[in-house]
Amino acid sequence: MYLTLGIVITSALIFIFLNFIEDLFDKSALLAFDNHILGIINNFRNPALNNIMLFITYLGEWQNIVILFIFLSIILIILRKWRYLYSMIISLIFGEIFVYIIKNLIARPRPPVTDALILLKDFSFPSGHSYIAIAFYGLAVYYIFDILTNRILRILIIAFGFILIAALGFSRIYLGVHWPSDVLAGFAASAAFITMIITFLEIREKFHPVKKPVQEKTKKISIIAGFILIPLWIIYMVIFYLNHPLK
Repeated sequence: MYLTLGIVITSALIFIFLNFIEDLFDKSALLAFDNHILGIINNFRNPALNNIMLFITYLGEWQNIVILFIFLSIILIILRKWRYLYSMIISLIFGEIFVYIIKNLIARPRPPVTDALILLKDFSFPSGHSYIAIAFYGLAVYYIFDILTNRILRILIIAFGFILIAALGFSRIYLGVHWPSDVLAGFAASAAFITMIITFLEIREKFHPVKKPVQEKTKKISIIAGFILIPLWIIYMVIFYLNHPLK
């Protein structure tokens, strides 16, 4: 069942991503859609929201991802969740390579500079921040969901993850550095890949479960580590944000 469901979802997401690529060659319809969405968003811009979107978009910057990955790795090592750690590493490495290759193959220009609040010089399609939103944060949410047993906490972490991922993708459109279709394509490609990872992890756990359960002492140590490391990351994020304001 896991394999069948994983294949169906992955195939559907890959199909969506390939459709975006196909639509790039028929620019009229896709460009009309992108320009329409950008026009609507531009009408809602204001200084306060500009700064909020900038902070959110910095959640996808490689510096902040690396710091949070290191902190998350420490917690996973304490819990001896080696499968989670390996899959996260694979997800991040594959994501960087995939986005770099597709960006340079498609070579889609970014939206007009006149509409951008920050300036970037590389290509636009797909959105790397949108890809990493699911490839990193989405996978982290899955790990936490899998570890938690309380139903309410599970619902809350799913809701938080959904809002965070959507906000990160939206921030790229709001700031004018990506077309809406770049973001949607990044989401589709990333979701396809982590669906494969999650399918593998679920099948692996079903047929080759970890025999040694995590001791209560180890869980407490991981919780303490989380309470120390997460605030440190938040402080780093704030410092990074304050040192990289809108120009």
